[in-house]
Amino acid sequence: MVEAGLQMREPQRKRRFYVVVGTLFGLGLLSGLLIGFFEDEQAEILSPSSIPPWRAVISAAMFLFSTTFGSWILTQVPDKLERAIHSKTTVMAGNAMLIAYPTWFILWKGGIVSEPDALWLFMIGMAASVIAYAWYKLR
Repeated sequence: MVEAGLQMREPQRKRRFYVVVGTLFGLGLLSGLLIGFFEDEQAEILSPSSIPPWRAVISAAMFLFSTTFGSWILTQVPDKLERAIHSKTTVMAGNAMLIAYPTWFILWKGGIVSEPDALWLFMIGMAASVIAYAWYKLR
């Protein structure tokens, strides 16, 4: 009897998951549009102050809301296995950044590499998260 109830709720769970992910994707797309299409064309691609401050504040607020609220919602939607996979990928991303920054910083202090760049550190964390998710999901 319990098994039948779980099977009946599975389509609802998947629908909720896709609605949350779709909403977060839409917010991310909107945030990217706010920044990308209204960036100062005279400024270099990674230069500071290349977008108006009010757009930066709106985009940052959308990011904070999406990651905070979205993470909370997504911990309640997936099953236990999916939740474990997400926890492991988050730890892997954090470890990648935790290893990358001090190493880069020390090498920078030694004059071997350029100053640590937040964008590259973020990309390292995202790459680690994607690789870990693919590893745990597809194995």
